[in-house]
Amino acid sequence: MSRLDRIQPDLTLDTRGQSCPGPVIEARRQAERLDRGAVLLLISDCPGTQSDLQSWARQTGRELIEVSDHDDGSKAYYVRNGDPWAAAAVLDMRGRPCPAPVIEAEKALLAMPHGDVLKLLSDCRGFADDVVSWARNTGRQVLGTVPGPAGSEISYIQG
Repeated sequence: MSRLDRIQPDLTLDTRGQSCPGPVIEARRQAERLDRGAVLLLISDCPGTQSDLQSWARQTGRELIEVSDHDDGSKAYYVRNGDPWAAAAVLDMRGRPCPAPVIEAEKALLAMPHGDVLKLLSDCRGFADDVVSWARNTGRQVLGTVPGPAGSEISYIQG
């Protein structure tokens, strides 16, 4: 199963033929109607869409999690509508090998108030399995794991 097979959009918006900033304006309108954590798939053939989406996402707490090319020259942009769970802290472990992400997550959770949520990012291949195993062994609760930007995974862990 490819990474794109695991990203299930809640809404698909085809804006092929529209010039910028039209695709991002339409994405903004539709995203306001989506639940927190929902994924919008925007299809566009306008060359400026990616930079427009990146700026909009950064300014509004959304996240451009994946971009893929279509055979017709258009691109598919997967945008998450904010975090699915409100996190009290973020631990970005991209670039660090397993088991470092779960070791550092345990340290971070010990310093946080009970019940707070940690957002943990990793691009380690075994990350998702490590998080599940670690949570089972420590009594931590994984609220969910979702695809993150640039091939990473994000787990939301309640302490």
